[in-house]
Parts: sequence; structure tokens; C-alpha cells
Amino acid sequence: MNRRIRSFRVGGAVPGITVRLLVVVVVWAGVVVLNPFPLWRVVAVIAALVAVFLPRSLAAWAGAGCLVFGVILTDPAPERTALAVLLVPAIHVLASLSLVIPISSRLALAALGPSLMRFLVIQLLAQPVVFAVWLLAPSSVDRGASWLAPLAAAALLLGVLLALRAARKSDRPPGTEPAVGWESGGGSAAATPGGADVRGPS
Repeated sequence: MNRRIRSFRVGGAVPGITVRLLVVVVVWAGVVVLNPFPLWRVVAVIAALVAVFLPRSLAAWAGAGCLVFGVILTDPAPERTALAVLLVPAIHVLASLSLVIPISSRLALAALGPSLMRFLVIQLLAQPVVFAVWLLAPSSVDRGASWLAPLAAAALLLGVLLALRAARKSDRPPGTEPAVGWESGGGSAAATPGGADVRGPS
């Protein structure tokens, strides 16, 4: 008996690795423009390359952090801030997609529509706010914020650690959670090999 092979065609599809390669391109372009320090440029590019092969390592967000450091550690300028507000969320979106798109798959461009729309809405809200804050800042006030660099580095490290902890929890196989019993009004629940026995209203 011959089995029929069922297939379907998806118009406008690209290889799944394209999203990961875009992370490298955006990180590289952003760090070259926004970060004048060679060391941070190298760190950002290496982090982006690691994210291509190990997206769950969260290295892409480390690369995005190098862009932010470049803005903080240099003289403030509205166009640099606007570019950072554009590129850092773009890296976040691409890196998030890399977590769920296999490298050997085919990605339909139409599937990126919702993510693109959310990104555009965020930009439409964030860019005017950045420009308005810059205009409202009094000229007599020093607009530099280099003193925030250590605080930003500590916040980035804390965020990466929390993200790693959340990723490890999500990787934990089902059924490995410790059994928890409860009693309320005479009811009880006990872990069973087939799943939890949830007692509802009878």
C-alpha cells in the first residue's frame, strides 16, 4: 500500500537561520555606530555569533547591552538615542523569534506580520517620547549620564541571570516538579503518574 505524501507550499518563505543572521547584522551595525570602544564592539559581535548557534544562551541580549553602553558612555545626542531605541528592540524581537524558530526550518514571511506590527507600534510611541524628553531638558543641565554605566551594567547582569533562571525552569521536563498536597474544606489533591487529580465541583 502506497502512502500519499501530503505537502503544501508557503509563498514568501525564508530559511529559519535568516532570523539569527539578522541578529548578527543588527548588532554589528548598531555597535559600530553607537559604541566607539573597540573592546565592546568585539564583545557585541562575538555575543551575536554565539546567539546564532546557541539562542537560548541569551547572548543576543548581551550584544544589545553593548549598544546601550555606547550611548551611555559617550556624549548625549538625540539621533544616537533614537537609533538605540530603534535597534535594541529590533534585536530583542529577532532574538525572541530565534528561540522558537528552528535553524533548519522554513519561515513564512506572513508569520512575521504580528511581530512587525507590535514593533512599529512601540516605535511610534517611543520615538516621540524620546524626542520630547530631549527637548524638555533644560540646556543648563548636564545631559550626560555616564555615572549610570555601573548601575546599567549591574542591571543588565541581573536581568541575564533572571532570564537564565527562567529558561532553566522552562526546560525542566514535566512531572519533575515536587508533589504538593493541599487540603481545603475536606478536599485533597495528590500527584499521580498520569497527571494531577484536580477535584472540581460535582
